[in-house]
Amino acid sequence: MKLYQVDAIVLRSIECGKGDKLLLLFSRQLGRIKVIAHGVSKPSSRKRGFVQPFTYSRFLIRRGRELDSVSQCEGIAMFPFLRQSLAMISYASYLAELTLALTLEGERNRPLFQLILETMRLLEAGEAEILTRSFEIKAVSLVGYRPVLDICAGCGQDLASELFFSACGGGILCKACSLGDQQASPINRGVVGTLKALLNLPQERLHQLKVSPSFKRQIRTLLSKYLKYYLERDLKSASFIDEFIEDI
Repeated sequence: MKLYQVDAIVLRSIECGKGDKLLLLFSRQLGRIKVIAHGVSKPSSRKRGFVQPFTYSRFLIRRGRELDSVSQCEGIAMFPFLRQSLAMISYASYLAELTLALTLEGERNRPLFQLILETMRLLEAGEAEILTRSFEIKAVSLVGYRPVLDICAGCGQDLASELFFSACGGGILCKACSLGDQQASPINRGVVGTLKALLNLPQERLHQLKVSPSFKRQIRTLLSKYLKYYLERDLKSASFIDEFIEDI
């Protein structure tokens, strides 16, 4: 078929001359796709508002020899609050950048699509950091890198009193398994419990979770190391949030 329809979140929009934009979309039906939207940068374009970053739109797309193109689009959820402050732009940019880093083009992942859609919707209510930490651990789990939190990832034994966390070790380690792991760092049992809650609680119930500033800092550091190990790089938007954006 020459035409196909997808419901998709605009993860990134790139100017490419003559009023055109290259769109990196994450769709419910097809996963991550790349399309060209002709003339959408022009003030007169009726599609302009529906191809902004972080919008959720319905696209009718025409297949092309090298690159598919947007034929029609309409907004489903515009999420204007995600573009109204530096903090919201930064957190939404991070969700988008992490989703791009965790996915391959044409690889469908409906649970991950639903997760980013729900997280973006809930950012307006606050608790952006908790929502983001939960998104991180859920998203990395949905693409096959779920950290082991219930037993020792090294030997499979039940968790003892002294616990360690290791990215290369795959999660929680007992003291014996941590000895040969230079990346293993001590972790409080309460932090482990919070990580489990972030992984298992639905996004809409995270407001019930009370997390101390100390636990937030520890979890941010642990998940940052975990993601960096599997992605093999830092994410620019994460570094910006750490340096310039306060917890909201």
